[in-house]
Amino acid sequence: MIRRLIRKRRKKIETSLLPVKRLILDGESMVGVDVGSAEGMQPHWQAYEGLVDIYLFEPHKESFEKLKASFSTHPHAEMFHIVPIGLSGTGGERTLYMLNCPTGSSLYPVNGASEFASADDDYIYPVRETKIQTRSLQEVLDEAGVKSADIIKLDVQGAELEILQGLGDKRRKDLILVEAEVNISGGVTRNFSPYKLAPSWAQIDEMLVADGMRLLDISVARSYRSRGGDSDWYQREVFDVYGNSPSLSAHVWEADVVYVRDWRALVKDGDALQIRKLALALCGYRFFSEAYFLMEKAEEAGIFDADAAKSVKNAIIVWHRAGRWMWHGRSKTWNQFRRVLRATGMSQLLRWKQYMWFDYPNG
Repeated sequence: MIRRLIRKRRKKIETSLLPVKRLILDGESMVGVDVGSAEGMQPHWQAYEGLVDIYLFEPHKESFEKLKASFSTHPHAEMFHIVPIGLSGTGGERTLYMLNCPTGSSLYPVNGASEFASADDDYIYPVRETKIQTRSLQEVLDEAGVKSADIIKLDVQGAELEILQGLGDKRRKDLILVEAEVNISGGVTRNFSPYKLAPSWAQIDEMLVADGMRLLDISVARSYRSRGGDSDWYQREVFDVYGNSPSLSAHVWEADVVYVRDWRALVKDGDALQIRKLALALCGYRFFSEAYFLMEKAEEAGIFDADAAKSVKNAIIVWHRAGRWMWHGRSKTWNQFRRVLRATGMSQLLRWKQYMWFDYPNG
């Protein structure tokens, strides 16, 4: 019930914020691409609903039908384009390796020798192989008459690099924001994932940096050591604790990394529209202070006059204020409230992160 009330409140807030967000874009439009969206759009991308034309790619037939049905009744249904196409770097026929859990399926074969792919892992096995026709993202957007994409999110089990390459140099260098899943269990330059020949984070980073992007954020996912495909075995049989108990640390596995266009280049080029788009993209990820800073720099460079800059900065403040809770305020009352929460261990400000305490936003 509480979750429903929170969701209802958030929907109401998002609806009331649409005019504010549109003001940031000054009436211009944006295009987003979500590749590997079998479970629907992630919550943070919901901030772009009604603002961004979003193309969601899902080749798995059942997942595609579910996505299509879920968005058919959306208030902004016309802005969601569900595409039942498998993407690759160059297009053509490829083998799709269908894992027992469909969300783990990949264009890359499973590496049976990997320590993370035991023969009795029911997340992976049995694996079915099927031939599919793939297309490059550049080809699909050309056919749809979409000249450029502004934001893209990829979760495709190792194919992130080649799909970005398949977007083409021109469109990739027009991107404002990229979120991609990267495997980091073997480090930055090595990929220890269960997928053969999957690229490393270093390869993706090298390409995006060359395109003029910079790293904004990294969100790490961890995994407990499994035995016989059972990720709960050591927790249950050896240490007698509940699943994901904070008393046991978990191995780093993968990360969602977020890159954004380098603001310095946009300011240097005097590109007002791209600056507006970047400000909106940053706010969607709650980087409100980064968006505000960007507008300050654009105003200092004379790209926006004082009135235009003030209008966008006020919109950023209103967007942030609508999404924060009252106890985030700086008054003496709320400072004391946070001290009490921290002392009792109920505060998000001080978090247990694997093997030590961190002050938010660290960890």
